[in-house]
Amino acid sequence: MDWVRQQLSDREFELWVQMSSADRLHSVSVAKRVLKELPGDEIALTAGFLHDVGKVAVRSGIVTRVVAAIAKPMINPKRLEWLASRGPFFSNLESFLDYPHIGAELLRGAGSDEFVVRWAAEHHLRKDKWTVDETRGEALVRADSLAV
Repeated sequence: MDWVRQQLSDREFELWVQMSSADRLHSVSVAKRVLKELPGDEIALTAGFLHDVGKVAVRSGIVTRVVAAIAKPMINPKRLEWLASRGPFFSNLESFLDYPHIGAELLRGAGSDEFVVRWAAEHHLRKDKWTVDETRGEALVRADSLAV
């Protein structure tokens, strides 16, 4: 945890410690892989730690996470909005599926670098939809997919 604290600003660290222990563990694994691939790139390292920070704003137990993983490829925004009106579980599911944008807003409020903010918002998008540096984005995607 000391290593993470040294890498993040105080406000970013406050967000990071709110993440679930599983998400924090994953973020450290991502960051270590990013460090190997992009040594000295502190901004990419920070993005590795914080790409999933939006999950702190959503109650997301295992059921929500599994349903979200299965449903995401099949749900368009209009259908998701309709589902959200069907009760608290679906409303929570809608929030969970929107966690990248929630995270971006949290990071913007914490004063994070614009790349870190945008990566939080874009890390599940196809590469052709990115507005971020491709070299960093590709390294982060590889790290995220290989991390525990």
